Amino acid sequence: MKKKSKNAFLRKKKEFRFHKIKIKTKSGKNIKVIHPAYVFLRKGNIFIYVSITHSKTVSDYLVIELRENPNPKEKSKSYYIAEIKQDTIDNFGEIQKGWQINSEDDQDIRELFNKKKDDSAA
Repeated sequence: MKKKSKNAFLRKKKEFRFHKIKIKTKSGKNIKVIHPAYVFLRKGNIFIYVSITHSKTVSDYLVIELRENPNPKEKSKSYYIAEIKQDTIDNFGEIQKGWQINSEDDQDIRELFNKKKDDSAA
């Protein structure tokens, strides 16, 4: 009998979707905005993802440059926020067709997830 992996409940993904997030403006008003996200794992009704941005800096977060822009229609530099997030599927839009992640960037993001998971288990 095969032994099940600890992560058997995690299903690998490689897709880009727009994510609805709530932000607070400087005036204190809450608004919803959509932002691209790279979904790399699914756990039941939860997507595990990193946010994609064009900004070199995001306050309080480490931002890492992607080797290639995942959106084939854009030539500008893209970055991902080096924080693994999770949210319900309901807060995501449809899959963005044609978007691709560089395999080395995908590996870096998955290593970041594994490191975070190992740190939280300790």
